[in-house]
Amino acid sequence: MNKIKYIFIDIDGVLTDGTVQIDASGNESKRICYHDLDAIGKGRRNGFDFAFITGEDTDMARFITKRFNVSVGRFGAKDKLKAIQNLMEELNVTREEICYIGDSERDIPAIELAKIGAAPADALDEVKKVADVVLNHKGGEGVLMELVSYLIEEKNK
Repeated sequence: MNKIKYIFIDIDGVLTDGTVQIDASGNESKRICYHDLDAIGKGRRNGFDFAFITGEDTDMARFITKRFNVSVGRFGAKDKLKAIQNLMEELNVTREEICYIGDSERDIPAIELAKIGAAPADALDEVKKVADVVLNHKGGEGVLMELVSYLIEEKNK
């Protein structure tokens, strides 16, 4: 049985497919999956809390955090490991109590630190090599729901 309390989530490439649409006025848009929105409620009902950790510090990243109703967010976190270490101290959790999901090279140290490190199906190969769990869903296509369901199953074993 795992003791995971927090799921730390990269935004781009996990909650989104890692692409951005930009119109001629410079307005950005990104696509998210409603299954991933539902995953937050399902996770909370099963004892998990959530934090978003992203290298981006944009209005869009802050809007996604608000849309997912997640109160803990770290923006402009180019050093994901340092951001997670700071959050662990702030939230009073140990590595045994965190899961981290990310898709890029920058996420590798965070994946390695977490008790359960996860990667979407379309993560970079080097990320998938270090992840404890490589999920079947791609980023932006319900990967968070898959991860939450997996963690609930593991918790109940």
